[in-house]
Amino acid sequence: MRDFNFFNDLVFRKKEKTAFSTYVVGAILILVMTMGFISYYYLKEVEMLKSDKIALENSINDSVHQKDYNEALALSESVAELKKEEESLELIHGKLLDSRIINSLLLKEISLAKPDAVAIRSINLTQGNIIIEGTSISYDLIAAFVYNLRGNDRFTGPFIPMIQKSEKGSYFNFSLSLILDSPIDILDEEGVANGK
Repeated sequence: MRDFNFFNDLVFRKKEKTAFSTYVVGAILILVMTMGFISYYYLKEVEMLKSDKIALENSINDSVHQKDYNEALALSESVAELKKEEESLELIHGKLLDSRIINSLLLKEISLAKPDAVAIRSINLTQGNIIIEGTSISYDLIAAFVYNLRGNDRFTGPFIPMIQKSEKGSYFNFSLSLILDSPIDILDEEGVANGK
């Protein structure tokens, strides 16, 4: 008869060591599972991007969006043209303001050089040239006017191409041509013209 030990099941047994290959296989499985989840996530993202791309292409090809896009392009071109026009108008406006200041200063200088008995009928200002037409009661007053204008450094070549005695003989008509020689420093000349 055989001896049975009922306490064999309760005896402490030494645990067997896990093999290194088991760890390697476990790490590979975890890596494969992680790669699978990442691939799945990116595949879903790519599918969503493809559907968004299709939706955008459909909206771009939509006639309403094409019309809006063409209108926006036309408006942007109009805005660019308006900006160019605004810049050119601002430049013209600045030149006009400068010209008005220069013209008023020249008129002040011409009127200061004019003797009292000389009347000016017209002054034509062009680029660099000034033509004055007027009347005087004597030839000497016209000569004094020319002399006063020659005293101004900015005017060169004052000459009298025409002096005519009126039909009644009581006054002289004259035409005087000047050349504006030196440019005007507006601030300095404004002070001179205002008597400062």
